[in-house]
Amino acid sequence: MSLIAELRLTDAQLVMRPSVTAAPGMTLEREWATAADRASDPVLFVWASGGDFEAFEAALPDDPTVRTYECIDGGDDRRLYRVVVDREDTTNPGPIDRQTGASRLSIETSVDGAVLKVRLPDREALTEYISLLRENGFSVELLRAHPADGDHGQKYDLSEKQTEALQEALQAGYFEVPRQTDLETLADRFDISEQALSERLRRGVSSVLASTVGERGGTTTGAVENTTAAIDGGTADGDDS
Repeated sequence: MSLIAELRLTDAQLVMRPSVTAAPGMTLEREWATAADRASDPVLFVWASGGDFEAFEAALPDDPTVRTYECIDGGDDRRLYRVVVDREDTTNPGPIDRQTGASRLSIETSVDGAVLKVRLPDREALTEYISLLRENGFSVELLRAHPADGDHGQKYDLSEKQTEALQEALQAGYFEVPRQTDLETLADRFDISEQALSERLRRGVSSVLASTVGERGGTTTGAVENTTAAIDGGTADGDDS
C-alpha cells in the first residue's frame, strides 16, 4: 500500500532559502515546476507570504540558487513569483524522486528548511528515499507517515500518534457523557503517562477544530479551551453539564 510522508529537509542548498533567510517569517509554497529537459534550469512558480517582501526581494538578486525571477501576481500579503533556478548551485531531489517512485505533492520552504510531502509506493521506498536524501547532503527529519487511504490525519493536519489517540479515545467512549473510560485506562493502552496522552489529545483536538471551524488563536480559542478542559476531566466557563 502506498503512503504519504512529510519530511523536513535542511543543510543542503535549498532553492531560494538564502532569500527566505533574509526575510524571517517568509514562507514559500511551490505551485508548479517545469523544465524543458533534465539538463535545463528548472522554472518554478512560487507563492510567498508572511514576511517582509522588501527584504525578500532585496536578497533575490544575490541568491546563488536563483538565475532570474519575476513577480507576476499578488498584492501586499501574498505574491506569486516565476523563478528560474540555478541548477549548479542547488541540490535537486528530483532524481531521487524518480529512483524511488516518489510523487512530490507539495513543498513549503521557510527559514527552518523545506517541508516536503511525497507519495511513496511503500515503507521500503520511504527508507530508501530518506537514505538517498542524506547521501546527497540533506539533513532529514521524518515528521509523519500514514497510508495514502487513511486521509484523516492528512485532512486535519494530525500526526500519526494524534490520529491513533483520538480514534482510540472515541471508540472507547472517552468523549461520551457520561464517559465510558478514563484517561488512566487509555494511557495504559499506549504505555505513556496520563499527562502525555492528555497533551496528545489536546493537540489533536486543536488541529481538528482549526481545520473545521477556524484558525488557531482566533474564534476557535474558546472552543479549544472548553474541549481541552473536558479532555482532562473538568469543565470550562462554569458549565457543569
